[in-house]
Amino acid sequence: MCQKLLLRILCFCLAAFIYIPIAFCQNAGATANKKDSSLNVQTRENIFPAITPENFATPVNKVIDSNANAVVLANVGSVEFIGNKFDYLSFVYRKKTRIKILNKKAFDLATIKISLHGKDEDQDLLTDFHASTYNLADGRIKETTLSDKDLLDTRVSKSHDEKSFTMPDLKEGSIIEYTYTITSINFVDIPGWHFQYINYPVLFSEFNLAVPDLFRYLMIRYGIDSFATTNSLDSYEHLHTAHYNIGTNVHHHTWIMEDLPQFKFEDYINNAYNYLDRIEFTLAQISNGRQVVGTMSKDWKTARKDLSRDADFGHAILKENADNLHKTVKKIIGDNSDALSAARQIYYYVRNNFKCTPNDDISIQKDLYDVNKTHKGSVAELNLLLTALFRQIDLNADPVILTTQSFGHFPETYPVLGNINYVICRLVIYKDTLYLDASDPTMGFGKIPLECYNGLAEVIDPNNYNDSVFLYPSQIKDPGITSVVLVYNDSTKSESGSFESLLGYYESADLRKSVAENNGKDKLLKEIKKDYGPDVSINNLQLDSLNQPDQPIKTKFDIDYKNGFDDDVIYFSPVLDNDYRKNPFNSTDKRIYPVELTYPIDETYDFTMDIPNGYTVDELPKSVHVDFNGTDGSFLYQITKDEYTVQLHMVIQIHQTFFPPEAYSSLRDFFNMIIKKENEQVVFKKKK
Repeated sequence: MCQKLLLRILCFCLAAFIYIPIAFCQNAGATANKKDSSLNVQTRENIFPAITPENFATPVNKVIDSNANAVVLANVGSVEFIGNKFDYLSFVYRKKTRIKILNKKAFDLATIKISLHGKDEDQDLLTDFHASTYNLADGRIKETTLSDKDLLDTRVSKSHDEKSFTMPDLKEGSIIEYTYTITSINFVDIPGWHFQYINYPVLFSEFNLAVPDLFRYLMIRYGIDSFATTNSLDSYEHLHTAHYNIGTNVHHHTWIMEDLPQFKFEDYINNAYNYLDRIEFTLAQISNGRQVVGTMSKDWKTARKDLSRDADFGHAILKENADNLHKTVKKIIGDNSDALSAARQIYYYVRNNFKCTPNDDISIQKDLYDVNKTHKGSVAELNLLLTALFRQIDLNADPVILTTQSFGHFPETYPVLGNINYVICRLVIYKDTLYLDASDPTMGFGKIPLECYNGLAEVIDPNNYNDSVFLYPSQIKDPGITSVVLVYNDSTKSESGSFESLLGYYESADLRKSVAENNGKDKLLKEIKKDYGPDVSINNLQLDSLNQPDQPIKTKFDIDYKNGFDDDVIYFSPVLDNDYRKNPFNSTDKRIYPVELTYPIDETYDFTMDIPNGYTVDELPKSVHVDFNGTDGSFLYQITKDEYTVQLHMVIQIHQTFFPPEAYSSLRDFFNMIIKKENEQVVFKKKK
């Protein structure tokens, strides 16, 4: 389906984004901090001056610190278009990079892989390859070079080759430099550009794009750092193909970033790649110089309509087109006439009997009858099969397309189908709306993986082309409830009782996976005993609903405090289930990126304890009720005592899942307060 939908591709937004049409009009294009109207990778040779002995000293720059293992001195790329033998246009991508290697931890930068797509005469062409390693010895510069004969060829797939090389004579202190050109007829997928590196600072990065009027692209801006320079200008040029001379306006654009720090990984980011400084391009429109001959879907309504009719998507799951699955459905449900019960049977038939072969394509690669026959398919194939089976008994089921968190954010404005990687099923039954993913064996009926909660998702309903849904992590309701009861035994001078905790659904899913991978409950019991220490006896661990994936797990065990209940003064912390022994927001550095929680926090803890015979409560922690950031969350610690017992009711709630960087210190302070409160103790004093 990807080839069929190339002209429908548009760009998608991430946390920091800008949409810019690249085939601009005469007055288009930002000119912030404009420095030079003739910036071009081919004319700015001062970016790569001849290497001298002075270049081997580590540059002095604010983004280079003692932890730097290498410095990207300059990284420059460009894309322009030329005529080709097919009487149309190819793009030409050029890249030149110079890096100073500071120590061996950065030797990974010396191995470079270049992807070439297509096959036979349509394959990308690699030319102008050159690579050199420069070393300084006795005040003299030694250059060791590679040529295209040194490239290693690897066949990745039928239409994907990879050429790779490793820089020669590499040492700590080396300067490496390489350059190459790729010419490709695939004008749909022109390269984007990474200004920022994950692990290394960048002193200078520039990308140039020259687009003829025949194409219109949209640019997606990622990251938070500002451009040092942006510039645009127009020219009129002639592009020569095999038989034609095409005269067209060409729109030139330049983006420059300077002194970029290495990307800093921070906790609580769903996908760090969303925030890396880079730009990507997606084709929006094609013309032949006189009229538009191809364009993307102008809006989501059109895209949904097209997908619902696509042979490799919506058309394949229509009831009349998938009637060869009807016998399978009857075998699954038998004479069951209850719609909800039948839906559950169909769901577990697919979930339990099919092997998922993950990929990021939302279309089917083979007929659904064959998927059913082989019991194997991609995420899209399994969930489209599920939808088709539902429709065979007239259930109201439709596929839903989305982008998972690890793949990036979803396009809310434009239908960029090339950046959508996942399909689930929506089932509307008895006025309830359920989302299902039969490709994930850990998900119960009516549940989808956390990865799917990533914002806008599109329902492909053949009867309604206006159906969008929003799946945000903040919508997840996943409360956890813990109850502890301790009873005093006067004969043994001990407190013993029961611990019960009803886990949230996704915490239950993680526990099921952990128990399965570690061959039972033994490891879990050892971990619990380790948490409580040698003075506490933990026995009779039970995991209710462990094998019922629709239900959350309830953990239960007996607990016995044998020692310390005969002293003159007893110190006892009523919070036994302390998930926050360490502040999850413990960084004191300035937060750079937003905080993204997996799902809201909703934890309730109830504790009841007998006051030991012969003792009185000498000190009791104070009750508190604190709101966090207005209505974003709260902490309730309500502790009381009577003649016989001490009781605690504690609730921690964080309702939001996305917080701007400036909220990080507030989160840290809020959890510091929680941790301090959870560690407070009840003091019992023996009566005199």
